[in-house]
Amino acid sequence: MKKYVILLFVVLLGLAWFSAGSDMVNDPIKAKEHMEKAAELEEKGIYVDAVTEYESALEYEPDSEELYMKMAEAYLKSGDSREFISICEDTAEKYQDNTHAMDSLMDYYTENGDEEEAVKYLKDFLEEYPDNKNAQEWFTQLEGSYTELYCRYETMGEIVNNSMVVSDDGLYGLTDATGSEVIPCEYKELYPFSEEGFALARTEDNRWIYIDEDDQIRKAPDSEYGKLGMYTEDGTAAEKDGKYGYLDENMEPAGKFQWEELTGLKEGTGAGQKDGEWSLVNKKGKAKGEERYEDVITDAFGFCSAQKRIFVKTGDGYQMINTKGEQIGELTFDDARAFTEEGYAAVCKDGKWGFADSDGELVIDYTYENAESFRNGFAPVSSGGKWGYINEEGTMVIQPEFLEATHISEEGTAAVMIEQQGENVWKLLQLNLFQ
Repeated sequence: MKKYVILLFVVLLGLAWFSAGSDMVNDPIKAKEHMEKAAELEEKGIYVDAVTEYESALEYEPDSEELYMKMAEAYLKSGDSREFISICEDTAEKYQDNTHAMDSLMDYYTENGDEEEAVKYLKDFLEEYPDNKNAQEWFTQLEGSYTELYCRYETMGEIVNNSMVVSDDGLYGLTDATGSEVIPCEYKELYPFSEEGFALARTEDNRWIYIDEDDQIRKAPDSEYGKLGMYTEDGTAAEKDGKYGYLDENMEPAGKFQWEELTGLKEGTGAGQKDGEWSLVNKKGKAKGEERYEDVITDAFGFCSAQKRIFVKTGDGYQMINTKGEQIGELTFDDARAFTEEGYAAVCKDGKWGFADSDGELVIDYTYENAESFRNGFAPVSSGGKWGYINEEGTMVIQPEFLEATHISEEGTAAVMIEQQGENVWKLLQLNLFQ
């Protein structure tokens, strides 16, 4: 009896092995049958049922990247882009050696003009999988993409403190960083908002005033001042009877008006010129020391001392100093751009431009025909007669294609000039670098 039991057990075990082997053989066959049925349904435009067939096929081949992607594409054809994206994302993470899912997802985003979302996804993906080569290549390709924002003005300027000076019919106004009007074009001259929220404006009767975002006058210096600088709490440069000095926050003289030229104040320091020589000055407009310089580099708005660093010229060229007049680093430059509030400064040697840090060290070699200092992690540079943008690693993230290019704002927008139908036209771009 025991022999028969053992024999029966062996037979049953053999049948189980046979059945399992048979299923293993039949799994690909069954999967293929569902795939063929799905293909037939797709040809007829019945995409919802095709998805069901792909799901059935996956029950037999659950590790098939090909099946996941066929199902994703069927979802997309059915109009369900959300499910398409979800499957592509999951598949790209699961099968990182296969580029199909990532490529399909990136193609979908670019074909639909949604590069911003593509860059956002890639950043998140690379945080989790930093060594994925395909994602790195897509990121390099797409991070420099941009879309044009609707903004139509004759000219556009730097975006500073979320404000950009624009002009129309010879008068000036302000927009925010996205091109939405804040101040209509009604002033003869206008500057961006200061950190304190005041914009310097010159009215049609040549009166200088400071306005807020509601176009209300907030500070109105006496008419005896012929010219004013951008407002800061440290002090505001002003001209009276051909001499310059500083006004305090109440628009009252902070000291003597004795300079032939005077920069704005940042970090409690400015620079004044008298008899062809420049000196560092304090908030009252007094010289801070005995040192004299041939020239001082200022930015587009008349400031020279952001990051407590100043470029001054002596007989040997331009050197970097701090607000105490102490030399920073040992390098000498043929030319330079003033520092912004953060980032590297553009410096020139032998006709080529590179970048130096606040320690006076060259961090990006002399490579470019022209350059502006870094702001918000990127810098405009010129190569081949056109302007583009680099990041702090010196990588060209937006290829040179513009006639002019301003700094990139905190919101990732920038004003550029292009040639369009034989005319030079200003455009406002939203760059994907910041998404």
